[in-house]
Amino acid sequence: MKQQLLSILVDPVTKAPLVMDADSQSDSEIISGRLLAKNGTIYPVSDGIPRFAHIDDEGQRETSNAFEYLWKDRDTFSSEIAQKTYSTWLVENFGFSSEKDRATYFAEKTRILDLGCGRGYASSSWLRDTAWNGRAMWVGMDITQAVDVAKGNLEHLPNTHFVQGDALAIPFRDGSFDAIISQGVLHHTPSTRLAILSGSRVLSSGGEFHFYVYRKKGPIREFADDYIREQIAALSDEAAWDVMRSLTHLGKSLWEAKADILVEEDIPLLGIQAGSQNVQRLIYWNFAKLYWNEALTFEENTHVNFDWYRPRYAHRQTAEEVRQWCEEADLSVQWFHEQESGFSVRAIKR
Repeated sequence: MKQQLLSILVDPVTKAPLVMDADSQSDSEIISGRLLAKNGTIYPVSDGIPRFAHIDDEGQRETSNAFEYLWKDRDTFSSEIAQKTYSTWLVENFGFSSEKDRATYFAEKTRILDLGCGRGYASSSWLRDTAWNGRAMWVGMDITQAVDVAKGNLEHLPNTHFVQGDALAIPFRDGSFDAIISQGVLHHTPSTRLAILSGSRVLSSGGEFHFYVYRKKGPIREFADDYIREQIAALSDEAAWDVMRSLTHLGKSLWEAKADILVEEDIPLLGIQAGSQNVQRLIYWNFAKLYWNEALTFEENTHVNFDWYRPRYAHRQTAEEVRQWCEEADLSVQWFHEQESGFSVRAIKR
């Protein structure tokens, strides 16, 4: 933990300043110690990371365990093509022209919070771009120990900082950041709405919040999502991963069939639109998520299916709900990209 981080850290409950009691340091970084609150609460610092995460909610614990397994214990979705696919998706869905354009945008900020950073995947490509000069402070925060993986991946880059904390109890003072990114995280908390409000609190006036959240699907797909999630809830992560392989196999077979079907008219009862559709995509969007991308490995495809079905919390929402929550959080929506999977939003704090 670098000393400069202390200036914006607060007790996540009381929002009062904290005092550092260090045990070991290396140059300007505190390796271990504790952060002391006025009310006597102690927050540990270990391996250079201040730790604020205390999970009482059982659903959040199950969700966090799923992502810790996904990002800390497994090494899937790390190939060059997987990273390129994801990076391209982020650039396009948030309205940037290129990765360099995205890096330049963030390099011009003062402080950036990657809220729910996991292993740093959503920020890593632009942090490594030559446009990133380290003048801005980048803080990666995650509720799980995947933040340790992010630290291992990104701590060599200039002005990067790491915190283990909860998106609903962010341990930073009000208005600490002029940019926040949260890629596919807010819907994995107990409440997407409360997570948006929580993020807005630490965003300064004029600062920009970039986030992606899931979209509510048609009734059969919604039922299948909840049913499969419930069926694997009691399994170990390893067993759940094995179950996901069968969904991946079916998605692969459907894709390889290369079959199209003409839906002659809209079917509002099922949320299906008219038009010529690939059979795999028709089933994927409307009946069950059977992910398959032929550019990825089999295990990378399984990773995507696990990422969807394993987390206990995976809220889906409507466009109207997301816009309403932004308004409630005093966020003015500047970019609202709707796609079948979800909504990519850029909103400025008033």
